[in-house]
Amino acid sequence: MVGTPVLERDTEIAALGRLMGRAAGGRGSLVAIEGPAGIGKSRLLTHAREKATASGWRVLDTRCTPMSTTIDYCLLRDWFSMLAHRAGNGTHPFDGPGQVLSDLSDGTTRGIGDLVYGVRWVLEDLTQDQPVLLVVDDLQWADVGSLQALDLLVNALQHLPCLIVYAVRTGEQVAAPETLSRIQQSSKVFTLSPLSRGAVAVLLQDESPEATNDDVAHIHDVSGGVPFFVKELMADHEAVPETVVGSIAGRLGRLSATATATARAVCVLGPAASVGTVAELAGLRLDHVADDISSLVAAQVLTLDHGRLSARHPLIAHAVLAHMSSAEAADVHAHAADILSRRGAARAVVAGHLLQTMPAGDEDVRARLAEQGECALAGGDHAMAIRYLERAIAEGEVGPEDARLYSALARARAADGQIEQALAAWDLAAGHTEDIDDLARLKAEAGDALVMAGRHTDAQEAFGALLDAETPERPAQQRLVARLVLTGMLTGSSVEHLREQVRAASAGTGADGGYDDRLTMAAQAVLSTFACENAAGVRRNALDAAGDGLLLQAEGPEGAGTFMAASALTWASAFEESEALLTSAIERAQSRGSGPGLATAASARGYARMRMGMVTEAIGDFESALAQRSLGWKAHLGAVLSGLVECRIARGEIDLAAEHKADLEGIAHQPGLNGTYATWALADLAEAAGAHDHAAALYAEVGQLVTDRMDNPAILPWRSGEALALIRLGRSRDAVPLAAENLRLAHRYGAPLAVAQGLRSLAAIDPTSDRVALLREALEVLGDIRALRLQAQVATDLAGMMVLHGSTDNREVVRLLRLAETHAGFQELRPLGERVTRLLERIGEPVKRGNSETVNALTVSERRVAELAASGLSNRQIAQQLFVTVKAVEWHLSNVYRKLGIRSRTRLPAVLAVPAPRSPVLEQRSAVNH
Repeated sequence: MVGTPVLERDTEIAALGRLMGRAAGGRGSLVAIEGPAGIGKSRLLTHAREKATASGWRVLDTRCTPMSTTIDYCLLRDWFSMLAHRAGNGTHPFDGPGQVLSDLSDGTTRGIGDLVYGVRWVLEDLTQDQPVLLVVDDLQWADVGSLQALDLLVNALQHLPCLIVYAVRTGEQVAAPETLSRIQQSSKVFTLSPLSRGAVAVLLQDESPEATNDDVAHIHDVSGGVPFFVKELMADHEAVPETVVGSIAGRLGRLSATATATARAVCVLGPAASVGTVAELAGLRLDHVADDISSLVAAQVLTLDHGRLSARHPLIAHAVLAHMSSAEAADVHAHAADILSRRGAARAVVAGHLLQTMPAGDEDVRARLAEQGECALAGGDHAMAIRYLERAIAEGEVGPEDARLYSALARARAADGQIEQALAAWDLAAGHTEDIDDLARLKAEAGDALVMAGRHTDAQEAFGALLDAETPERPAQQRLVARLVLTGMLTGSSVEHLREQVRAASAGTGADGGYDDRLTMAAQAVLSTFACENAAGVRRNALDAAGDGLLLQAEGPEGAGTFMAASALTWASAFEESEALLTSAIERAQSRGSGPGLATAASARGYARMRMGMVTEAIGDFESALAQRSLGWKAHLGAVLSGLVECRIARGEIDLAAEHKADLEGIAHQPGLNGTYATWALADLAEAAGAHDHAAALYAEVGQLVTDRMDNPAILPWRSGEALALIRLGRSRDAVPLAAENLRLAHRYGAPLAVAQGLRSLAAIDPTSDRVALLREALEVLGDIRALRLQAQVATDLAGMMVLHGSTDNREVVRLLRLAETHAGFQELRPLGERVTRLLERIGEPVKRGNSETVNALTVSERRVAELAASGLSNRQIAQQLFVTVKAVEWHLSNVYRKLGIRSRTRLPAVLAVPAPRSPVLEQRSAVNH
């Protein structure tokens, strides 16, 4: 049984197998396996040995070392001396010409011709009964005589069932380079390449099933894909393994006395390494450095690409520098910073070396470090920003003029998810200033971080405390009040109380249309929405706030004003304006590396897209927001989970929606957007499961939570939800007034989506109403906005009502149903699509079928993965069943979706014509909810 196959060496293994087959038939040859240290040559030799042994071959092998060059004919000794000893002196085949191989250890000088003839004599005898495999690892260290003998054996092998397989480490000094070159020219040469990221993933998954894609990327990038380095790093992703350090030290030790100093200088200088800078840092002559560089490149320690010097792999650089003490490293980096500064290197490059030095109270050093820290923060590299800023602060005593350093450090820590450390840094910044406006700015920054962390009450108290204790200038006051409105949204503060604070902040000097006035306008738009007043005015205020991009440009990535303006636009049914504003906010957050800012903007855009009918895209936004929880983001968690539940239910993915129930329970039953939205989502889940009484109670609870706070059907139409649940319980007398009041409030506010939803609900609930007229009015209201899902739902309701009333105008019914069919199919809204299908079949119209005809385009592997996914297995379960990686399953599924023209695995059962997995959650929503 041959051992475990070598990863990504299929081509070499297959060719080696063919060469072994030819050799077994009497046509022997030489095979060379070459590459740098650790690339996997020895593992391939092991495979050859195992295969030969399993096939009944005789295997003779050896390994050379740097000392082998001092031992005459080391290969022949290792291959044949033990056989000769076992056979006995002068015993066949070690008699006659073969006798010379028995006498190698007696010190007698032998002619190369006699030795080669003796080897041929012995091999011809040994191969009579079985093929022979001769193996040698690290042939580059063989002595001159062994290389000459191997060179002369080439022709003899062509007529023997014998194969010689040898490995050569590139970049090492060779005793007879010309002879080795001739041997390689007569050999089949395999030059091994580094492993791909996919192969590293396979190795790491076998070793550590919990490893992430980031772990794979780190190990692959640091190791350069060299298998030896990969395996050593798997034991500890961060440390430099001593085996690697020893390997690199051994290579350096076989070079010149100055090679280590040159290699160290190159690794310290990094991208700034040139022959001149390396020579100056190492204190060596240019010609010596040039010679060292040639040797180090040949030894696979360094690379020289278009004049740019670097370590061959990051791990090699770590290994070269591993034995430097902290003090030595600090001194070398200080020297490097001085050299590069004098040579006019970029400030960022010099700062990178200053980061590694010891504090010395140098103000210029502090300025350079602070500058680079703020650049890293602006570029989204928060971990690096923290390092630079902490080092700048440590350079010496911090005075009042350096309070900005603590502020920048706090923002970097908050963005990195270190909220407590960030708050401590803001406190230190506040302790270095007495300016009330500066204090207001710092308090606003700290409060924004608390909002992102979901600590809304703490943020509200922080904003309010400063307003109560101090009287900042009007702009600073506006910033604090605007943030009070934001936290009021999230905690459920009284609308009137918040309005009083906005009016007070707006009083005094006239508005100039600047950032602070834009904040006030955004806050006013939100408060008007909460008071259910004038959607047209809300839209104008929000658009004026967002304006020409000034609001977004002036804000930090958390986007308090942008979030309020965009939310108000969504509630006012200005979906496309909201989506455009939030897309810009997302792009800005991405460019600055702000995970919390990205999550906030994505959560708000998800709602705008969901209302537009872009359910699949909304799910993507909500999931992007949830992915930032690892950085401590919880600002709008309840709203995000609620949006995901609504989208999943719309697609018929009830069990996926129910997965969020535990998280929702931890947020629900509290005033404010998060708690209210979470309660609403629990009501939706109860309704989807057929628990109408429980759903009615939860919708009523939503009503209690929004009273005097945000009672507007454009935000949460709780009356409609409760009425629908009650009608299913047979309580129409209680349901109709709720639906009528919902529609009255929707008309009062004037947002088209809320009005259309209210008309649709009343048509479903009030049997005495002119239902057809209500639905036609709803379609007319929707004509001026993009709300494709609600339009498809109303169209389906209207078509169903017309069929029920025996309409003779099938053309309008078909037109309405085709409109709904198109949207339901594109967004994979299965419940809505099934309703449309039933109505089309009822009137005898053909139904558009899916993409079944494209199934034949799938490969065998893609079809197998697709069928398992359709049966309900997760990606990990599929990977385990097929003995492949999860990444491979994901790759196959992405190809399946593209070929079949679908967007998720929920459509696979229908397209592949296989039974869908049964859901443990009952799907009992009536037609009106789809």
